[in-house]
Amino acid sequence: MLVQENLHLSRSASDGKGGQELLYKVNQYGICAISRPQEELSQIHWDVEVIKYQETEAVKFEICHETELAKKTLIFHNDSSLNEFLKKAFNYFKELSMLEGMAEKES
Repeated sequence: MLVQENLHLSRSASDGKGGQELLYKVNQYGICAISRPQEELSQIHWDVEVIKYQETEAVKFEICHETELAKKTLIFHNDSSLNEFLKKAFNYFKELSMLEGMAEKES
């Protein structure tokens, strides 16, 4: 089971291909994790993207490959390794938001 900390939304995958989509959010950044149906039920496969939320009331975001966390889509084959990544990502997003806030104040 994946961590519930910073879980913003859990829904059916929005791309119409089936599966479960979990959206995590820390300030304006987050993680989109999608687990699609697999031929083998015992096989876990999470496609993970770093995302940046847009400032709207609706849940709207863009894939963000501009952070140090991920330059491409990541794939995890078990929940424990994804949980470990999520915890590190949450800390990274908190630090990134603080740095961006400091840069805005200096401008």
